[in-house]
Amino acid sequence: MTNEQAVADIINLSEGDSSLANEIRELGGEELLECIQCAKCAAACPLALAGFSFFNKRVIQAVLMGLRDALLDDSSIWACQSCNRCTEICPREVNPFEIIQAMRRVAIREFALPTLSIEGLKSLYDTGHAVYLAGAGNTRNKVGLPEKPPSTVANPEALKELQAILRKTALAELGIIPMEEPGV
Repeated sequence: MTNEQAVADIINLSEGDSSLANEIRELGGEELLECIQCAKCAAACPLALAGFSFFNKRVIQAVLMGLRDALLDDSSIWACQSCNRCTEICPREVNPFEIIQAMRRVAIREFALPTLSIEGLKSLYDTGHAVYLAGAGNTRNKVGLPEKPPSTVANPEALKELQAILRKTALAELGIIPMEEPGV
């Protein structure tokens, strides 16, 4: 590593956004300040294992440091698979998953969404799954599973309910993805 690279990685904490932690707490990350950075969540996180810049522990650390722009410029928060391993293992009941969700809410408000996230949100609205493989039915049949998983894909009423909920969110107000009511 050259000196120039090392200098580029230095963070000026005086430039941090001191309001970010409060904003995250208001948007669902109520237990943010309980985090002691023990890294148990990181040990269980697929994002950390995959090498993403901001996995659960680092998202919390960046929020506490007020690194709004760094978090918004990086797509890591959108790679979270919502497995909730971090929440299950946290000894302080911080609920790192909710902090990542809150940071996503901040990103949506600021239109800081990577293209794949927009596609995932569109898929969530259309199918009830952020990632849905339409041709997976044959594979599911081969392993003895029903063609459609027992989710919104197999339950049109549940999908309508999910869509109605999504139409009442801030995401709908932003107009990032089309959310038309049936019959409109």
